[in-house]
Amino acid sequence: MVFYKILIELLRISLWQGTLDKDIDTHLFAQLMTLAEEQTVVGLVFGVLSNQQTKIALGLTAKYIAQQRKIELQNSKIDRELSWFSEKCREFEIDSIVVKGQTVAVLYPNHRLRQAGDIDFLIKDLSPIAQIFPDVDLPHKMLEKEIAFKRSGITYELHNELIFYGVKKNRAFWREIMDSEWKEWHDVIVNGVSVRTLSPTVNAAYIFIHLFFHFIREGVALRQFCDWTMVLHYYKDEIDRTKLREILQKLDMIKAYQAFGSILVDELGLPKEEFPFELNNNDRKWKDSILSDVFKGGNFGRKNHKAKSSWQYKVETFFLMSRNCIKYYVLAPSELRMMIPKMIGINLRLLLNR
Repeated sequence: MVFYKILIELLRISLWQGTLDKDIDTHLFAQLMTLAEEQTVVGLVFGVLSNQQTKIALGLTAKYIAQQRKIELQNSKIDRELSWFSEKCREFEIDSIVVKGQTVAVLYPNHRLRQAGDIDFLIKDLSPIAQIFPDVDLPHKMLEKEIAFKRSGITYELHNELIFYGVKKNRAFWREIMDSEWKEWHDVIVNGVSVRTLSPTVNAAYIFIHLFFHFIREGVALRQFCDWTMVLHYYKDEIDRTKLREILQKLDMIKAYQAFGSILVDELGLPKEEFPFELNNNDRKWKDSILSDVFKGGNFGRKNHKAKSSWQYKVETFFLMSRNCIKYYVLAPSELRMMIPKMIGINLRLLLNR
């Protein structure tokens, strides 16, 4: 556990611009960077360690200097791609909302150190999107919850819903929230261009709910916790805490929000007054269990899998999800109660359509 604690300390320093009061030798450095790779925080961690006066094997240092440079270049590339996409949406008068990814990365002290992923977005109408991507074979309507395609080496994920809830009333309530979001305009600046995204309050709910569902189904990395931390910190004066609590209570996820939130405050250093709700010992009792599962599974739970085929992988994922649904049931009972039968239904449909 000592490596885990040091890694979290390094992330805390990266997020809040502190300094590390610890000697790092080659062995410790190698262990920390292996963990950082599993948790998708290589740039953030190496950004701190590279500023330390340490004696580390030259080959190891060179490896991660190259990796950090790759992360910075990928961020620049996806920033340019996202700004191009946003300008094209305006040019063709296409309503779109971009979530996660670079819209959160720009909230970091040095956003080029955050490992970039893809571009996730919503649009109201699928048909005009072909004007932006004439070379992409897009369907006439959304048959699945998302469509993935590439342009200039960057993956786009087009969603028809940001989150698919198992409980019918939760789906209806979230659609009401999104209907309101389409009537407003909230943005961040990426590469000098205005990129439309979620309102601060809805983002504070969504970024966690997305993290939580991934955690239950397969696993998440510490990067997702860092993203959530930065959202709460950056929008601390804009988040409507009463509205946020109402959203989470209606979705029956307030306990999960606070239990997972204890990691942001106690481990990653988010000031307690910037977390939307007061935390107590009952919230904190889940912290060690959650962190243990995060470190065991790594990014998207990849360390939990030994499967050699896609169906073996699905079986492993199903049993992992079932275990997590039982283990964390009391934190979000309404949704976790529905997750197992929903996953069985999805896999049966996939099997029958093969």
